[in-house]
Amino acid sequence: MYKIKTKLMLFYVILFLILNSLSIFLFYNHKQTVQQYDHILNRFFLLNDVSQKSNESYESMNAYLNKKMIDDLEEYQNSRDQLFQLQEQLQYELKNQNNATLVTNYENMIQSLVDESDLAVSTFLNDDIELYSVKQREALKLLGFIQEETLILLNNELSEFQAFYDAMNKRNAYMESMGIAMFSGTFLMGLLFAFIFSNDITKPIHRLTGAAREIARGNLEGEDIQTPRKDELGFLTTTFNQMRTDLHYLVRQIKDKSEQEKLLKEMELKSLQSQINPHFLFNTLNTIAKTAYIEGSERIYQLITSISKLLRYNLSQIEKPVTLADEINIVKEYFFIQKARFEERVHFKIDVQEDCLSHRIPILTLQPLVENAFIHGIEPFEKEGEIAIEGFVNDGYVYLKIRDNGIGMDKEVSQVLTEHPSERMVKSSGHSTGLGMHNVIRRLQMFYQTDDILSIYSNKGQGTVIQLKLPIQGQEEGSDV
Repeated sequence: MYKIKTKLMLFYVILFLILNSLSIFLFYNHKQTVQQYDHILNRFFLLNDVSQKSNESYESMNAYLNKKMIDDLEEYQNSRDQLFQLQEQLQYELKNQNNATLVTNYENMIQSLVDESDLAVSTFLNDDIELYSVKQREALKLLGFIQEETLILLNNELSEFQAFYDAMNKRNAYMESMGIAMFSGTFLMGLLFAFIFSNDITKPIHRLTGAAREIARGNLEGEDIQTPRKDELGFLTTTFNQMRTDLHYLVRQIKDKSEQEKLLKEMELKSLQSQINPHFLFNTLNTIAKTAYIEGSERIYQLITSISKLLRYNLSQIEKPVTLADEINIVKEYFFIQKARFEERVHFKIDVQEDCLSHRIPILTLQPLVENAFIHGIEPFEKEGEIAIEGFVNDGYVYLKIRDNGIGMDKEVSQVLTEHPSERMVKSSGHSTGLGMHNVIRRLQMFYQTDDILSIYSNKGQGTVIQLKLPIQGQEEGSDV
């Protein structure tokens, strides 16, 4: 089945990829433009730095020759070293096929300037006045040549930058047009797909709506809605067709049996006037159970036997106390019936210590509480449920805990059940005993002559624990219920 959710997710993923591909494409082109622009600016900055460092190198050298200050000599050495570094950068940042000759001459001029400056300083240190003056003048000439060559290179770079700027403007205009076209195409494609998809969904819904109106008017004989779909709407259409067929069959069955209603009512009245003898009912169940056992239906035999035991126990004298072992046994029968009904959806566990089993309690104490936990805690629970009974002796009391992992209850409800057990919070339904929690708690309080019997620990969505605190001393003197 191709779910509508899957189709929507696929559409959004495709649209997301297209839009992001467009954004990545535009971003990549913009990044390339910025990188080229930065490269050209770096070339301008490099030529400017060479020109400045050349001037600084000559001026610091000239200052040393005039003032003989060690600081000027150190400044000359620093400028000289930095000029060599810039000369190396010219190789891989500025030189290309178009300006290889100019850049090579430019590098040679820088080398010559440094060499002449070094000779001027060394001859000055050797007190060769005539030679150092000549070298100083040569260095000044080379500085002038470097400045002129720098202007020539800058002019060439500006010419290339102008060509790059024009190409960049054209590419930006092209990218803008292409971006608008791609965004428009994406929008139109999304709009077209949305129209097709919505029409694909609403069309079968309109058919179902029309068929539902026909049914509301009483026309159950319409033709089935044909659909080739294999998603939720296809399943809904098939189910609707089956529902209309079943409804038509049921209505026809009702009409066919309308003439028998009077006879059925008379038989029902006669049946209501008589009372079923419980012993007859038990004997009948036993007969059915034995028949099922003889015919090899052991599962049915076990279920009917459990129902018989449960019914006989529920119709026992309610004022007669029983042992905790008796209550545990009847709860096991109840567990067996519910396990047959819900199979692996519900699990039961009983962990009661041996020294608790002989303790006497009012009849029908555990089963109504377990049944209440099952109906209100486990049945509405969408996951696997578990009901556990724990029993142990501590400090002169028998503690019984009925624990479930169901939907739990609000604190207000648990507080009312604990402090006001006689107040009905929810109308009971579905109980086989007809005894609510308030009935059980009240009988326990009367039997043990104490109100400190019940504790409830529960939170919404986190299950419930019902704890009974039953005194051991004085239970024989407890009031009959």
